[in-house]
Amino acid sequence: MAQRDFVQIIGITDPSEFPVIGPLNPNNEIAIQERLTIPEAKPNVEQIISVLVEAIVTDNRTILTPTGVKVIVEGILRQKVVYTAGVPEQSVHSSHYEHPFCTFINIPLVIPAGSTVEQLLTSLGLSLKDILAGPVNVIIENVEVNLLDPRTINKCVTLFVWTTLNTLLQTVLK
Repeated sequence: MAQRDFVQIIGITDPSEFPVIGPLNPNNEIAIQERLTIPEAKPNVEQIISVLVEAIVTDNRTILTPTGVKVIVEGILRQKVVYTAGVPEQSVHSSHYEHPFCTFINIPLVIPAGSTVEQLLTSLGLSLKDILAGPVNVIIENVEVNLLDPRTINKCVTLFVWTTLNTLLQTVLK
């Protein structure tokens, strides 16, 4: 949990919980920038109190590329913004948002001259289904949020996505 400009941010991963990343843990970082609009049924925002954010991986698949393999990652960013209303009684309200994301994790391989990625994998006794040795994971590194006007919130969430590879790939990783 963090606090910036009097806004409590819930969902940022504590550095003590960061994964240990090694050669068999390819990863990627992405920033998801959004402009959130307060629904018409809700009152205007006077001040944001808190932002709760959760990132969930919903699907992944592995594809061949000319230089190796990519893991395509799909997910959902779930968010809740709690705020005081710009009305005399300053009541507390919240708005919920979901934002899909899609990214990839690049796995470059050392491919022998005259060979293809598919041939390299076959020589190791692997198929695309055997590339990953663990799940695709995601953590939230950072959240920036500010109120642009009484109905619009600008927000940027930085995600770190990683997985674990089959140890048979260790000798052919770039």
